[in-house]
Amino acid sequence: MTIDLHMHSTASDGTLSPTELMRFAAECGCNTVALTDHDTAAGVSEARSEAHRLGIRFIAGIEVSSLWGGRSIHVVGLGIDDTNPVLTRKVREFEVSRTRRAAQIAEKLAALGIPGMLEKATAFAENKLNVSRVHFALALLEAGAVKNQQEAFDRYLGDGKPAYIMAPWPTVAEAVDLIHTAGGIAVMAHPGRYHFKNDWTVDELMKDFAAAGGEAVEVISGSQQPDFTPRCLAWAREYKLLVSTGSDFHSKTGTRPMPGTQGQLPAGYTSVLSKLTN
Repeated sequence: MTIDLHMHSTASDGTLSPTELMRFAAECGCNTVALTDHDTAAGVSEARSEAHRLGIRFIAGIEVSSLWGGRSIHVVGLGIDDTNPVLTRKVREFEVSRTRRAAQIAEKLAALGIPGMLEKATAFAENKLNVSRVHFALALLEAGAVKNQQEAFDRYLGDGKPAYIMAPWPTVAEAVDLIHTAGGIAVMAHPGRYHFKNDWTVDELMKDFAAAGGEAVEVISGSQQPDFTPRCLAWAREYKLLVSTGSDFHSKTGTRPMPGTQGQLPAGYTSVLSKLTN
């Protein structure tokens, strides 16, 4: 079984439509997939239809932006009801927050001598209500302000950088509650990607996540180094968490693995799939 439980489409900051993404995942050999766009389930219905047509198992998902320790933390929800009214209302709030944040990022970039970035970033976003920092990175690259997307984050858009804006995301505990309300399982996304001043701080994050009712952790992710997997497995044992794996795929030209190639789950641990029925 080849699974990928963390992928993005044009409903957020991916470059393939939900239909195109499902077809590409199937081409890559996946037979179980989840769509987990940032703060929206707008692409779920389309992706589900195409996945079913292709004969692959589909898990409805979302990646919820949240805050912990003054940093942006992502919590994936798997097995959600994408029509849940509470989730739908919250998605609308996310859209308002993202729209406001995009304008503020553009203002900061203009003050740094790089004007016109809101229009350029919005042009890159298929979903105009979900303009993200990735879209600004693409705009900066197109404008010649940076040499690649990573430089855009390192110089301007990353946490604490000159054009960074901390959006009013929910807390990690609130993100977990939202996912549960929508009938899903809460998964800590790529914990190896979070860099705190103190190395032990991510241990505290995982402790709080488990205490808040989080049920699973991505032990393998295209957004963290393979040598971080043992630490994730240790958390799974300590907090009795389910394990998950995902490429965090965004683009065919990106640096992350292609769908399903990030590495599959190790034996001896309980997969999050065992608790998912859809």
